[in-house]
Amino acid sequence: MSNDIAVFLDLDNLVIGAKQKNMVFDINVVLEHLKKMTSNGRIVVRRSYGDWRTNELQLKALTTSGFTNQANVHLNNFSKNLADMQIIVDAMETLIDGHSCDTYALLTGDRDFTPLVQSLRKRGKRVIGVGHRHSTSASFADLCDDYVYYENLVPKQEMDEESVEELLTTAVEQLLRNQKEIQVSILRQKMGAMSDELFNKSHYAGSFSKWLGNYPEIVTVHQEGSTMFVRKPTEKENAPSRPLHTQYRSQLKRNRLRIIPAEERIIILRGIITYLQQEKKWRWRNLIDHLYEQYEKSGKDISKNALNATFLVARRSNVIKTEKDRSLKSAPVSLLIKGEQLLKQAVIRCDTAYIREISGMSLPFNGEEVALALYDDIARTPYINALLKKIS
Repeated sequence: MSNDIAVFLDLDNLVIGAKQKNMVFDINVVLEHLKKMTSNGRIVVRRSYGDWRTNELQLKALTTSGFTNQANVHLNNFSKNLADMQIIVDAMETLIDGHSCDTYALLTGDRDFTPLVQSLRKRGKRVIGVGHRHSTSASFADLCDDYVYYENLVPKQEMDEESVEELLTTAVEQLLRNQKEIQVSILRQKMGAMSDELFNKSHYAGSFSKWLGNYPEIVTVHQEGSTMFVRKPTEKENAPSRPLHTQYRSQLKRNRLRIIPAEERIIILRGIITYLQQEKKWRWRNLIDHLYEQYEKSGKDISKNALNATFLVARRSNVIKTEKDRSLKSAPVSLLIKGEQLLKQAVIRCDTAYIREISGMSLPFNGEEVALALYDDIARTPYINALLKKIS
């Protein structure tokens, strides 16, 4: 007995919904789950509808996965309704064009598709819905034979420091778009909701208000009576008041070039070189996990965040390269540097990348402060100045 599946993807609903949750929508995760739900059913119709301009990379991923994409450029509200109507018409046409699909997967949470679900079920078809918990109509989900929330298909992962800072920045921008200040508790709730509760107390042991003090460039915390409020910092508050080397580090961190302590950085670079020389089939996340396990066994306290940050600067400085893939975590990694003294080459390239980034900042360049930023050692100043001359 055949079990053919027709998949219709409301691109705007699923992809935009994922973006609102700081998630990347992976169509292959959904397709694999649909096959499991239908006892390895065969997907014979794959169609997506929406404004492809909102995410061209997503369009490429869909095309690679065999989807026929119906573009709908949003000019007004009717454009969105037109996309919905096209899904309904195309789904109904499959009932009479010889496809004989047993299961219809509607990847949307829009209640406008309720009549379609009713029509399909009247004709003996199984309807599976897939959408996001925060944007799915309860009545639509209840009407489907089965409804799956995308959040449940993707394993929750810990947020690294860069992701947390990006989440904080986005939440502040959204909440303070039309008002000068908000309560600290509202910001905390917003960050939790936007991250599907990935951001939680584990990120701010103790007081959330005190934790916000680590980000003076993003928010200013003040108290009125017994209530704590946050607002965007003024230009005066943003004026340089900290040592230059700490400002360099903060700016580099925002530019995804976080500085890991020099000793750890060199250990990680040595590990990268060693394993990429031995085995060329490593992927980004697999190599990070492997190095983390090796360091843990040998008693070295090196976090996965530190590993990821060092990988990022190694890639920026052409010590390693990654091949294109659905995400950086699964991208193949290879070694670019060749010849002798590979570790020395890697260290110099990474330091040069840091220095180049610092020299392009609006902050004044000071060799001694850069030496402190990179090595906590002012004796490294001549070395820093020598690298600066090479890139000037």
